[in-house]
Amino acid sequence: MKMMDDKSELFVVVDEEDNIISYRTRYDCHHDKHLIHRAVDVVIMNDKGEILLQKRSKHKDTDTGKYDVAVSGHVGKGESYEACAQREMMEEIGVLVELAFVKKMLVRFPEETEYDAIFQATHNGPFKINKDEIDEITFVAKDDIKDNMFNLTMFARKALEAVGIL
Repeated sequence: MKMMDDKSELFVVVDEEDNIISYRTRYDCHHDKHLIHRAVDVVIMNDKGEILLQKRSKHKDTDTGKYDVAVSGHVGKGESYEACAQREMMEEIGVLVELAFVKKMLVRFPEETEYDAIFQATHNGPFKINKDEIDEITFVAKDDIKDNMFNLTMFARKALEAVGIL
């Protein structure tokens, strides 16, 4: 199966205080947990308090087929966390909405390490999903997420903890 992610895409690599130290490829950052790279997650809720989840495309290079928060992505060279979140929203689900910054945190997992900025927004749709990035999106009740009914990515779990859902 052909992966759609560009393994040569440059990610911003930072130190433990989030100071830029270099730029490395997607492949390098996803295969070396010592390369801390910048990322964003956007948690979107509707007016009913349900959370928008995306099912990651089978064409993604990590966490294929798992559920993630509405939007996630990596910060590009010269881009702020918020600008990245807005760009990723347009690329993945075709909307621009006002974002509220929640927190920034260092997230370590066995395969990779990210400085992750979490944003939250409210939007009821409609959405225009990018089928190269996402197989489907769905609004989900908080209790269904808490009851572990979805196979969430590690990053989705951390983002949902940050906004008080898990």
